Amino acid sequence: MANPKKCANATCTCLAQEKKKFCSDHCEGIGNKLEILCLCGHAGCDVTVQQTSDMPEFDLNFEVDGPPARL
Repeated sequence: MANPKKCANATCTCLAQEKKKFCSDHCEGIGNKLEILCLCGHAGCDVTVQQTSDMPEFDLNFEVDGPPARL
């Protein structure tokens, strides 16, 4: 591969094949949707969450006091 480039799926860490934007049919099928975890099936992609520079960082560790709010 002359110029390896990352798969165009934002959560995927794989390299796309030459002259392709995506590493797999799965990633190509995602289109403009956002995945939390990459499910392309390649080793390492299905178990990590990737933070991209254009996504805000969230702290999901918090405690709640009292009963849940009623809707």
